[in-house]
Amino acid sequence: MNLYVYFKFIVADHPQVLKRIREMHDQLSLEFPGLFCDLLKRPLPDQEGRETWMEVYRGLPTNTPGFNERLLELVLSKELPQPRRNEVFIPME
Repeated sequence: MNLYVYFKFIVADHPQVLKRIREMHDQLSLEFPGLFCDLLKRPLPDQEGRETWMEVYRGLPTNTPGFNERLLELVLSKELPQPRRNEVFIPME
């Protein structure tokens, strides 16, 4: 499974959001061995001064129980920017 999660937020919140996402990635990696977490962003803010970031999760089979629920739980507990858009992609066979 490859899960892509993107969201927008005000650039001034960058350091705080980055710290919280890194903490969340560390926690998820402990709980789900084999998970690869990455974080990307668009090169420039949008016209409203918001950055677009994307979390990338790879290395889990699509039937991994509880991953999406745990991700949502951590997102809410760390008060990460909302709304978040999730997209799942699977390898071509």
